[in-house]
Amino acid sequence: MLGYLSDNHIPIWIRQVLIPGYTDDKQDLIKLKNFINSLKTVQKVELLPYHDMGKFKWKKLGFNYALENVRDANSDDLKKAKEILGKNFFIY
Repeated sequence: MLGYLSDNHIPIWIRQVLIPGYTDDKQDLIKLKNFINSLKTVQKVELLPYHDMGKFKWKKLGFNYALENVRDANSDDLKKAKEILGKNFFIY
């Protein structure tokens, strides 16, 4: 879908959640950077730090929270990811 949008000159905003132990691997972040750089119409990229503030909703609904033992992303995680991804990535 992103390739289609790029090829048809449709602006793209990308949002990536940084989850420690899941989406913060150096090689995966390099692949993400290369993929995004291959697109022609990316206007904005947001790197969103994972947090577990919604965990209570899952428990209230009686569902297992799959990321139960995952810690929140911290400023060091975001700094490391931003160094890998480069200056064109924005952190929120």
